[in-house]
Amino acid sequence: MKLLRSFGALLIPIALMAADPLTNDDVVKLSKAGLSESFVLGLINERPNRFSTDTSRLIDLKSQGVPERIVEAMMRKTPPTESMNTDSIIRLSKAGFGENFLMNIIQASPGRFSTNAERIIELKQAGLSESVITAMVGRSGPANLPSGTNIAVRLIDEIDSQKAGTGDSFKASLAEPIVIDGQTVAPRGADATLKLVEEKESGRLAGRTVLSVALASVKIGGRDVPVNTTQFVQQSDSRGKETVVRTGVGSAIGAAIGAIAGGGKGAAIGAGVGGAAGAGSQVLTKGERVKIPSETVLTFMTTDGSATPASTSKTRPVDSPARQ
Repeated sequence: MKLLRSFGALLIPIALMAADPLTNDDVVKLSKAGLSESFVLGLINERPNRFSTDTSRLIDLKSQGVPERIVEAMMRKTPPTESMNTDSIIRLSKAGFGENFLMNIIQASPGRFSTNAERIIELKQAGLSESVITAMVGRSGPANLPSGTNIAVRLIDEIDSQKAGTGDSFKASLAEPIVIDGQTVAPRGADATLKLVEEKESGRLAGRTVLSVALASVKIGGRDVPVNTTQFVQQSDSRGKETVVRTGVGSAIGAAIGAIAGGGKGAAIGAGVGGAAGAGSQVLTKGERVKIPSETVLTFMTTDGSATPASTSKTRPVDSPARQ
């Protein structure tokens, strides 16, 4: 009889919980009440829920003594709303989550992990095993770069219309890191490649050379990843005299061709882009010649969510604005 009363008393809170979705607090209370993992797992699988499983809440569950199997079940029912990144894994490791738990999170995470040499050292110093670090390296590299992402690069090679031809490549490096959803997918100084996509005499304005440059690839996760971007366009002066175009941040026209970022010795401004006064690096246009010096900073804008590891598409230029 006493056994029946005890069983009936246990059924009452279970019936009440069935009426409302389970929450993190409910799971904590059930775990602290001494109920078995299999019992709590059964409730999680059968009942509706309002779990919160972002990194901070996972750490809170761990500190409250909720077993990792139960935390994993909660994550399967309600995946985190934030993408897991390298910092997330470090925080979870320091909170006491085990290797198997971390490995499962890494494999299930839609995000990518930053694993350059400095980060790998940080992971090791944080106490993560080499197995976990290896799993993160396997999930490193770029997430998609959303359309409209600005990428500022600093030229290493000079671009000279008298020496270069369509299809030629030029070395550059990132002037600023590429950050997506708070995660740095490519650090400042990462290698980049520009390509001359058009170098010809203007058909409408004889004697003028039109130079169009696009960002072709960025080194992300140790790989050269193709990107699709707008173009930087510069047009020479047809009057035979030397014209110096000083740097500044212009307002883009149409498809934002050649939006320019400040930095270093400055940045060039292209044809069709409103110029702002200012000292800095210079784009030289003399007669039929266009020359973009080394150290010039140019900003390109992605056009279609590029920079995916599986991407095989070539740089797709956008239409140039009407030339003056």
